[in-house]
Amino acid sequence: MHGKQFLSCCDSELLGKTFTEGKCCLRVSEGFYKGTEIGLDEASDVIAKNIEVMNSIQIIGEHIINHLHACELISKEGARRTCNVPHLILVRT
Repeated sequence: MHGKQFLSCCDSELLGKTFTEGKCCLRVSEGFYKGTEIGLDEASDVIAKNIEVMNSIQIIGEHIINHLHACELISKEGARRTCNVPHLILVRT
């Protein structure tokens, strides 16, 4: 693969919403996160197959983060929360 590769996913009910807490603003914009809606199992398969080649993976939502943690792909303890919505960014250096 050439260039920067990134993957983003969120819980579908969060799509299009903005969460603001103090100086932190978490925007789950349709322009960035909307794509083909898939289930949790398929999402974890896509991430597992691509985790080593992606420069960045952005994940927002309780359901997807808990599922990826259960699949041992991420540690949910690393997630930050804004308005009690967990979000995590994995960056490959």
